[in-house]
Amino acid sequence: MNKIEEYGYVDFQTLKEAWSEYTLEDGTIIRTRAILFKVKKEDGGYSFNEKSFAASFSPETSRGPVGSSKIAPNEVEDIIKSIKKEDVDILITKEYWNEYELSTGDKISSKAVLVSASLTDRYDDVGDPIYAVQLQILHKIAPKKK
Repeated sequence: MNKIEEYGYVDFQTLKEAWSEYTLEDGTIIRTRAILFKVKKEDGGYSFNEKSFAASFSPETSRGPVGSSKIAPNEVEDIIKSIKKEDVDILITKEYWNEYELSTGDKISSKAVLVSASLTDRYDDVGDPIYAVQLQILHKIAPKKK
């Protein structure tokens, strides 16, 4: 038993982490990823501490002024007010499951799925349009093989 397990958490090894990729109707590519940080065994199951990430890559014709409007994470209301096109069409290009093996022998898979994307009137520090995105992290658990 290592220190992490002594503290009441379940240790794990990363087997695979990959970016899922979606293409929006304007050609912009959105990459999503969920990353697992902590696992705790609770009430016959697990609780997870993880974060989801998204990055956009837009065609040159969609770009605007470089650095015209950086949005800090605490400016959610401003993002909502700046939406100029809600729920743009999303095509799944590639979806991948991240895979982790827990010290209990169980395996956990997770992925961040792009649920919606809305185009704002703002641009990031390289000129790509900023999208307000909604991600959902999905999980599946494979019990230890006996």
